[in-house]
Amino acid sequence: MSNIKKEIESLRAKIARLENEQKKAEIVEKALASANTQIDKILKDNGINFEAYIRHNYKRVSRIIQKIEGKSDKTKAKTKPSTQKRSTRRGQRIPKTAATIKIPAGKYGNLPNNPDRVFEVKEKGPRPKLLKGYAEEIGLEAFMNQCRID
Repeated sequence: MSNIKKEIESLRAKIARLENEQKKAEIVEKALASANTQIDKILKDNGINFEAYIRHNYKRVSRIIQKIEGKSDKTKAKTKPSTQKRSTRRGQRIPKTAATIKIPAGKYGNLPNNPDRVFEVKEKGPRPKLLKGYAEEIGLEAFMNQCRID
């Protein structure tokens, strides 16, 4: 029985506190409404539009807005803790082509599309695309037997 009485008393105290907060909120709301009408009246009497007023007070207004946004970001962060893992974003991977053929250094000729031309491949450096394409087409050993010039 005493637990119920204690709970009733705590609820009454909570109701009283909430009623006081409501009264304060109503007073603030009335004060803000009257201040707003006074500002509008003064601006209208002086021929100034509201946009010019805000532009004049831009620094103050932007600071207040940043504070409000900062508080809302913090409250969102507090109310909903993140339990989901962040996925790291990686750059797109370039798919590798099939195993590329490395043509050994030397002289090559007798290509079907250029029979008289002779290609010289050095130890270091790029391989001609014609040679590489034909070698991939017929296979490296067949290419070496057919096109290598000693």
